[in-house]
Amino acid sequence: MIAVELLSSFAYSEKKLEAAIRKQTAHVQDPEHREEVAAAIRSLEDDYACWFIKRHRDRVDDLCCDIAQHLRAANTIWPSYRFEYDDRRNELNQALKCCNQLQDELQYIAEALPADKNRYMNIVLEVEKLFNMVKKLRQSDNRFLKHLKT
Repeated sequence: MIAVELLSSFAYSEKKLEAAIRKQTAHVQDPEHREEVAAAIRSLEDDYACWFIKRHRDRVDDLCCDIAQHLRAANTIWPSYRFEYDDRRNELNQALKCCNQLQDELQYIAEALPADKNRYMNIVLEVEKLFNMVKKLRQSDNRFLKHLKT
């Protein structure tokens, strides 16, 4: 789901941009001056959207990769010793941290861009589901504790 949003530039919408520009220029009485202000806003918004989308697309992609890497790293550790358990736990904690950072990043993008906020809801719910699964996995790891060697 996130890959689709990355490719579609986070649901960036010209229609939403034009609605935002109309709202920002509503107070300008002179139609010619209003159009000048609107053109200036469009120009700034185009530049802003370009670098903003690229920067945050990279950030979201990195966080998604980090979640997968931490989960993979945790799943390669089957603890027999306490330090292995701690290493596994740390990897799971890092995956949880990345899930939270991803949700924060998506929230920021949804607020900053003139975009369809509803398209983010499914992604946020999926990230929340993943977060809860990792928490359950971490909790189930407590079964190792009584069998660990020191």
